[in-house]
Amino acid sequence: MGSSRARVAALAAKELAELRATPSVLGGPLLMLATAVAVPFAIAVGVPWWSGEALADAEDLVTMARESLSGTATLGAEGAVQALLLARFLPLLVLVPVIGAMSLVTTSIVDELRGRSLEPLLATPITTIELLLAKAGSAFVVAIALLAAGAGLYVVAAMVLAETGVATALASTQSAALVLGLAPAVAAAAVMLGVIASSRAKDARAAQQFSLVIVVPLIGLFVGQIAEGVTTPTLLACAGAAWTAAVGFALAGVRVFDRERILTRWTQ
Repeated sequence: MGSSRARVAALAAKELAELRATPSVLGGPLLMLATAVAVPFAIAVGVPWWSGEALADAEDLVTMARESLSGTATLGAEGAVQALLLARFLPLLVLVPVIGAMSLVTTSIVDELRGRSLEPLLATPITTIELLLAKAGSAFVVAIALLAAGAGLYVVAAMVLAETGVATALASTQSAALVLGLAPAVAAAAVMLGVIASSRAKDARAAQQFSLVIVVPLIGLFVGQIAEGVTTPTLLACAGAAWTAAVGFALAGVRVFDRERILTRWTQ
């Protein structure tokens, strides 16, 4: 058991070292992070400032904010609508770890398959489970770090750009279920689906395109959140379903990863 953990830790450290050597891999995830933070604040703060029309003038939005967010009771009308808009766009942050997980794991496996640097590793005592655990685990850790950075920026931006008290109003059980519950679960499912796709794909882009199937349910969630908000129990149920899918994808990934075929090609 100790030697197994040591092999996984060593390979994970190697993955992170390679990421530091090629930071361009994080280009897509960082762009998604910037979008997830910039778009909501552009709509909730930038557009009213540019147009000169206060959000407080939209009485229907003020009423909706008061009814759907308990934390807006102490806010003015402008702050209440800002809190409503920022809360409704919060699901964009879920895409940050998803894009990050898919980009990192698919690039890692496909590039090593194409460069034939994976075969010597497979010739060592490391098992397929250990190999995939190290690659998927390191990608998941980086994806969660990106999520934490995005959530931190979201809060700081709310404190600096929005009305006083808006950042506090965003701290709800629904936000916690979304950021702490659903986002890590979907990232785990995405990284394991990326393992399956990259095991068979010829290039990282093809693997990432296949893995984007995980984004389709998130679009439905985002539309539902924008329209009327998604309840905390629904978010937790979705998180449970995502963790279940992640386990299923992990089991399938171990079976799909054709270790013998890769080694046979290397020795030919």
